Amino acid sequence: MDFIRRGQKDRIEFFESLAKGMLPSQIKRIQQNDKGVLKEIVLPEWLKWDTLFEWSNTLRVTERGVPCILCGNETKNWIEFKEKYICEDCFLKIKNTE
Repeated sequence: MDFIRRGQKDRIEFFESLAKGMLPSQIKRIQQNDKGVLKEIVLPEWLKWDTLFEWSNTLRVTERGVPCILCGNETKNWIEFKEKYICEDCFLKIKNTE
């Protein structure tokens, strides 16, 4: 909210892209206050841990996984294709039919 009030659009866009680029397990580790995740991700100099921690608490990480667009089953092993999620089983079926 502070970035919105100050009109820092570049930082808002960074957080929007950060959510898409991080693994759910990394977000969950940030929510658990595990600073070891900082070794795995690249962050700009202006981003402090407290800000990252507060941002992660605004997100909801699904424990079961994401729903597949083909079969509807929720899985932790998935492939992202054009911002849609395909489970590993459906992906292998499609790949084997070619």
